Amino acid sequence: MFSIKASVGDELVITHDFYIERKIKITSDILVKGMLTIHLNIETIELAEARINTLDRNFKNNIKLEHGKVDELYDNLNLGFNPNLRFRKINPNMTSTINNNGLLDPSNWIATISGQKKKDKKQNEYFKKVDKIKDLENYFTSNYFIETLNIPENKVTDYVRYCYANFELEKLVKENKYDKITEILEEQAPKYLEMIKK
Repeated sequence: MFSIKASVGDELVITHDFYIERKIKITSDILVKGMLTIHLNIETIELAEARINTLDRNFKNNIKLEHGKVDELYDNLNLGFNPNLRFRKINPNMTSTINNNGLLDPSNWIATISGQKKKDKKQNEYFKKVDKIKDLENYFTSNYFIETLNIPENKVTDYVRYCYANFELEKLVKENKYDKITEILEEQAPKYLEMIKK
């Protein structure tokens, strides 16, 4: 509802997103009445083509990125970059002892003799596990743990780590059994809350 100054012969143009534009010429009858109700019709949007696909339980798999435009951009820039490099996941914990340069690499020999190679492998495995736990936590979101399961905000990561270690969640993630994971998380939440109260 709004008011506007208008005279006979003026034309009001009313527009809004997704509605058909409406033009109204002000007449003396409208001015005498002093009020006007305007109805807008919803604009019909026709789609040329629609594809309907079933959704994956893992919602991240439902997002598809079209790489053609990105590849074209790289080509047009002529910087010599390989656009496929963007698909390489870089492990910040990877060292030359794990990803060695072959038998003739002296750093590989020294790392093996000193035991550094074993330590680096353990560290790499640890960080891989930490990443998997964080991915699981992100999949369910903090709100789910805090609001649905009543896990204190500062204990969410600890709770996911607890479930991950004790209930074979890694195997269930690989098998894409998120219903089973949800069951476990909901079943274990009260037990975990009791445990941290002690």
